[in-house]
Amino acid sequence: MSPSRPSPAPRSNNKVVLFAGAAVMVMAGALGAGVMLGGSGGSAGDSEEIDVGALQEMAGIQAQLGSLKLCKVQYGVRGRRMKSGSHESVWVSACEQDRFTGARIDVPTERQVQHVTFDLDRTSVSEPWKILVDKNRVPFPDLQRALEQLAPLLREKTPEALTRAIEERAAADRRREESEAAERARREAAKDSYPRQ
Repeated sequence: MSPSRPSPAPRSNNKVVLFAGAAVMVMAGALGAGVMLGGSGGSAGDSEEIDVGALQEMAGIQAQLGSLKLCKVQYGVRGRRMKSGSHESVWVSACEQDRFTGARIDVPTERQVQHVTFDLDRTSVSEPWKILVDKNRVPFPDLQRALEQLAPLLREKTPEALTRAIEERAAADRRREESEAAERARREAAKDSYPRQ
């Protein structure tokens, strides 16, 4: 009687092992990303933006900025990694037909307020401002101080800065239209330059 051959060892399921390994790597990556985000500006869950524009304490700001031909004002460092925006300048945007035009207004050092970020927003000059701020990151006294220090600067600098920006945009639009018209004419001339067949 011939000796029986040993049965082959059970094969390991390589696909299952690979899948499990990939799942572990994905989970580790997600955890790592969460740690990175938490260390560079916090999670989005602790943000709570509110509109304080209707508060009595903001009446003076509404009165000072109400007549400006603006529909958006942005101040402060922002973004997930806090890489956009600035405490050294304010970004202002026009209304209505010029709403895509904006200008940067430099803020003197003595008027800058660190760690304050806010947006002023409205859809037309006839509306009051929404004053949008993250209440979990910006103390109200700091917001109030920043607005009181920036409002006179905005009243003084905005009209000229925005007029210049609107004129520059109009000039750029004219140059673009002239360039497009010249290109169309060049193409027509090229097409008509060939002998008739």
